[in-house]
Amino acid sequence: MPAKDSDDSTDQLIKQIDSYLHDKHRRYAIALEGAWGSGKTRFLEKKVAPHLKNENIDLVRISMFGVSSADDLYERIAMALIHLSDRSKKAQSAIGTIGSNLGRLAREIVARAGFPLNISVSMQSAVCLMLQKKHFLVFDDVERRSKEGDDLALFGAANDLVEGMGAKVLFVTNTLSSDEADSTREFDRNVREKLVWKIYRFKPSPTTLAKDILTVGNRPVDDVDVSDAIIAGAEASGCVNARAMIRAEHLVHKLCDLEALRDKAVAPQNRFDALRDAVNFALLTCMGEAPSRPERETSAAWPSPEALEYERNVELYGRYTDYPEIDKAFNPSGHLAKDALEQGFRSYIDRRYPNNADTLEIMKIADKLRYVYSFDDEEVDPLAKRFYEVAPKADFSIACLRDALAVYFSLSDLGYDCPFTLSEFAEFCKRAVAVNPENALERLSGPEFLLDERQENRELVSELQQCAQKQLRERASKLLPVSMEHELTGKDLASRLEEAAKWDVLALLEADPKLIVATFCGGRAEDQESLRIFFVHLGRTSLGTGKASAAIAEWVSEIKHELEESRVMTRTGNMRKRWFLDNLGELSSRLADRETAS
Repeated sequence: MPAKDSDDSTDQLIKQIDSYLHDKHRRYAIALEGAWGSGKTRFLEKKVAPHLKNENIDLVRISMFGVSSADDLYERIAMALIHLSDRSKKAQSAIGTIGSNLGRLAREIVARAGFPLNISVSMQSAVCLMLQKKHFLVFDDVERRSKEGDDLALFGAANDLVEGMGAKVLFVTNTLSSDEADSTREFDRNVREKLVWKIYRFKPSPTTLAKDILTVGNRPVDDVDVSDAIIAGAEASGCVNARAMIRAEHLVHKLCDLEALRDKAVAPQNRFDALRDAVNFALLTCMGEAPSRPERETSAAWPSPEALEYERNVELYGRYTDYPEIDKAFNPSGHLAKDALEQGFRSYIDRRYPNNADTLEIMKIADKLRYVYSFDDEEVDPLAKRFYEVAPKADFSIACLRDALAVYFSLSDLGYDCPFTLSEFAEFCKRAVAVNPENALERLSGPEFLLDERQENRELVSELQQCAQKQLRERASKLLPVSMEHELTGKDLASRLEEAAKWDVLALLEADPKLIVATFCGGRAEDQESLRIFFVHLGRTSLGTGKASAAIAEWVSEIKHELEESRVMTRTGNMRKRWFLDNLGELSSRLADRETAS
């Protein structure tokens, strides 16, 4: 019989099983077919079995894993029936007829039941005597039976159960592709053609599985609907694999227990969205579909569906890499501490969901425009109008900078007349960059921006990177015009030197060599070591070439000269002074070599 084309919910499927069990006039079997890992067995044990129990029907699950003969099958059935038996008089009477010719395994089964043996009969007869109308036989793992099994004998046993004994039988199988269906083994073909009248497809939605597996037992949050966020994450992942959800279950519970999810300093919508994303990432990882760096086909010109799909994959990859703790949580090599998960969640919110209305507005517009190929003009027009109102205020955060660029260029490609020029738009973006140039530079150097191949976009990103670098250089230059009056410790001064060098190595020239040496000579051991170690690390970084390298070389030579002329009053201090002089000498030599090479 052909499979029934229906998208029944699990409740509807239970009703169909009920209808089959109450059909007293016809003898046939039914089948439940679904993808591997979709949760067929779980559905039967967690949903169907309790429902049938209320109607005084026992679901008897028999795994066909490794079964090779009719005797194997009857033994599995007998074992399952004994486990379910309430040791009624009828059960005792039936088991008491099982004789000494049942074989070693059958003897063990009867011995476990605790009843005496008297008459020698086959295991098939024993099953016939034990089987009652209240038993619903479910044969699971059908495709995992022995490859060397006697399919004809197995079919004969199944046929005898259905047509001979009148048993109600359900076969549980994985979904077959058309190629697999053509090469189905004899047992499967015979069962489908001669015994099974109805095949029901088990295809639960992500929402159904998430409700059953992930939303149970989580710690509640006052102003965030945790269950809705989990379901939204499941829908985003498209996960219909119960095994993947079960694997992700522990991490989802840990996410729901985070204090960051209860931080009311962060907007509830932002916390909801971050939890939704984390659940999405966890499920994708457990499905073996963790986002990876996308590759763009050169023929995919914007705004083709392929190009838009590429845009979505870039966005997803960027978000996934912003919360690396999700991937680490499933790494078999180590354990992820809750503190790391907590910090990662807060960091993800800071990067992706800042508390800013205009930021959220631009993100929503960008999200909708990713599906612009399925929109009409009247659906895009209000999005364009709203973006052109929000962007000039420049009140959006760096977290949505790529979205802002994507919307601007998408609308431009569609032919919309923008009320401001590209240069003006660049100034709006620079104001967002100026709020947090360090975060901006890190983000602008990430895959989301680097993977965009539009020339105008690349040029604007480069301009914004230069803006962030300029802001950071200005910040660095303000760190070092210090004098002896500041009374900095060696650790404090080393920290300032390190921060300045990170953004502009030439800012180091603002630090007076005499101040550095005086701080070293008057400092304690840890202060002297902090300064010395800074210069050791400085020698391992890129200090440029040409005039920049020459200026740094001269500055280092002055420090070395001042240190040679200075006095340290302690023996251990003099030891560290000798080390420091050696380090400065090595740094000077390295800089001289670079200058010669250039």
